[in-house]
Amino acid sequence: MNTGFSYTTTYFLDKPHFSETYDESVKLERGLKAYGTAVGLALAGVAVLLFTPFTAFLAWFLIGLGVVEGLSVRFKKPWWLARQMLSRAANHEVTLTLDEQGIHIKSTYVNSSVDWENISHIEPTSRGWLFYQGKARSYLSNGCLSDEALAFIRSKAAAKSA
Repeated sequence: MNTGFSYTTTYFLDKPHFSETYDESVKLERGLKAYGTAVGLALAGVAVLLFTPFTAFLAWFLIGLGVVEGLSVRFKKPWWLARQMLSRAANHEVTLTLDEQGIHIKSTYVNSSVDWENISHIEPTSRGWLFYQGKARSYLSNGCLSDEALAFIRSKAAAKSA
């Protein structure tokens, strides 16, 4: 175990960073299952339109909700990226510190710390690391890490899986 390890670096929360974070950390449903809610809302709207005495407003509202839900599934990544780029933290420099206590991220708008003891599982991805804390996940890119920092995270991952 590396005693007294500390690593500090900086990076920008820019569009490529957010895109990589999305690609590596979001698990997408594929096929018809992803559109299940959208199809269900649209079918409910059609059923209300055809088989009930309710006004057409309710039916068209449900059909419209189905369409909006379908678009949100289809354009999930662009919508997520747009929201991140509109946040106050976007395009600002972030300071990352890895040490024996945990992972610390600090900037003008972001101040986050995760202790190693609160991380239940560490999973490598093709371009970084996923850190699990209960149902929450955090992503850290390899692009901002040195070889020593990568070795330190690998040692922490091995200790968590043992």
